[in-house]
Amino acid sequence: MTATFSTTAVSKATVSASGMRTGRLFRRDTGLSCMVAFDRTLLAGPVEHAIDARRACEAIVAAGPEAVLLSPGVLKSCGDLFADSRAPSIVLRIDYPMVGDFTLAGEEHHRMIATPAQAQAMGADAVVMCLISGYDDPRREADNLEAVAEAAHQCEAIGLPLIVEAVVWGSREGGRLDADRIARVARVGAELGADLIKAQFTGNPEDMQTLVQSCPVPVLVLGGAAMNDDAALARFTRDALGNGARGVIFGRNAWQRESVTQGIERLAGIVHKYGGK
Repeated sequence: MTATFSTTAVSKATVSASGMRTGRLFRRDTGLSCMVAFDRTLLAGPVEHAIDARRACEAIVAAGPEAVLLSPGVLKSCGDLFADSRAPSIVLRIDYPMVGDFTLAGEEHHRMIATPAQAQAMGADAVVMCLISGYDDPRREADNLEAVAEAAHQCEAIGLPLIVEAVVWGSREGGRLDADRIARVARVGAELGADLIKAQFTGNPEDMQTLVQSCPVPVLVLGGAAMNDDAALARFTRDALGNGARGVIFGRNAWQRESVTQGIERLAGIVHKYGGK
């Protein structure tokens, strides 16, 4: 599937402020984006290869991805690493999804931890928040949906791009990567006002095509658990991009390794190989 910058991320001569900023998350010559998600420690605490947050951030920034996803606290302590015209864009997480491994007292919840305006004041170029399908209590799913809609309105008002992480993480989903369910929650996120969707990929190329074709905004793929297999990661990435994904937002598969900078540079090379066609 062909990926071109001008026909999806920014398609008109006159665009909104959020549209311009969304376009800056993509590389002009390829129309694709390689982002690194370094927000897992917000949810899981110190994990391997991220005990020293600053050291990990330094290695990520040195690789030159298009953007880095951070928590408010890490941005506050590492913001100087991004104070350079050559530095990656900043994407800030503004919510806390309490599901799966991140539940408290066995219950699932969703809470906002910052507003779009607060994120912008901290220097964020975009924000990300979850829309989760399958909460144990459907009322919490409704609350999550309402929070995304409100954030979309606030982002539009200040011209800040909103990336919705549309995922099937709720306990009622049973841990299954069901392509129809993924496509559904992605479409809902887009229709609530997301500028970009961050979604799961089943690994089946046809599922990626269905997801992309049914989602009216560009889709970026998340990586999930560390594969610890560069060949498998490369195949996963190529299958996603070759079937319509506009880029990746990989976390553990980007930085949970010994050679972080080199690993991300290699990933970026795979991503941008598919652009400019």
